[in-house]
Amino acid sequence: MDINKMKALPYDELRVLYRNFLHSQNISKATINTASVDTFYLWRKGSKDLFWNAVNATDFETEAKKALIKALSEYSTGNVNSLVSGYLSHLRRFRLFLASDVKSDPFLIKQGEIEKSEQKYLPITEENIEEQHKFVEASSNYGKEGLIIHDVLNAFPLHNDLNTIAMKIAVIDVTNSTHLSQYKSKLSLYDLAKVILEIPNFDERLAKGDPELVNIIARNIGAVNMFSFASKYCTYHNVEVYRRDDYSIFDGIVKNTLPYYIPGLTVNKIDKWRVNLDYKSFNECVGNLLDEHNIHIPFRRRKFDHFLWYANR
Repeated sequence: MDINKMKALPYDELRVLYRNFLHSQNISKATINTASVDTFYLWRKGSKDLFWNAVNATDFETEAKKALIKALSEYSTGNVNSLVSGYLSHLRRFRLFLASDVKSDPFLIKQGEIEKSEQKYLPITEENIEEQHKFVEASSNYGKEGLIIHDVLNAFPLHNDLNTIAMKIAVIDVTNSTHLSQYKSKLSLYDLAKVILEIPNFDERLAKGDPELVNIIARNIGAVNMFSFASKYCTYHNVEVYRRDDYSIFDGIVKNTLPYYIPGLTVNKIDKWRVNLDYKSFNECVGNLLDEHNIHIPFRRRKFDHFLWYANR
């Protein structure tokens, strides 16, 4: 294969050609869908040059891993050491593609085919959402951590004891990489647990999906905006304890990805909801998006968060 021709291709055309190659390799549709996104992580999060430098590095294993760790540390909220091996395996397969004798002429790919079938982000469909959700649940790290969160929250569902609340905060912080420790000089674990403990009728309101709870926790003692953590804390309890689906998680991946799916929505507008502690507007935005795409599967918000995160982490 002419590597220079491949390097000259724009993102979408290269993905079409690579996807065709994957279909010829007798691998599952789910793997093809994941590989067609995850293979190009360095391109999407960094640049075209970063991607090709890693793929073509003389010491591929070392250089590609180094580039992936750097990008994952900056953009991913997950365990970098656990994630890097998966992304590296996708790049290894892509190198096999480059070494293959593909007969398709990349310059004959029709623009209509690209526009119709290929996007940088997966389309919002019930099938895609369910698929990405299953990937998360089946993963060796996130699936097991999800079970830990479920067991802990169901063993200690109420918010009537400071120490229990502090323990649950720590569990959600560690498993979701919300990095509360970086705010230790401004906000202690005790402070945050006390804020939650003193919220009137917290458990009853949480069971009903009161969006104002996120704003109260995010505001805490006014020291630092904990909007992302608060959305996760309420979401996990609402889903795991009360088996409801009233909350959507907010984080950096969601903020940067949602505008792709919603014309006119910008990252700045989403961040204003965070700064102004307007969780209701953010949550309604996600709900309206799911309605527009006719997504009515059980736990659609929770699964949509997995969809956004796993496909774009």
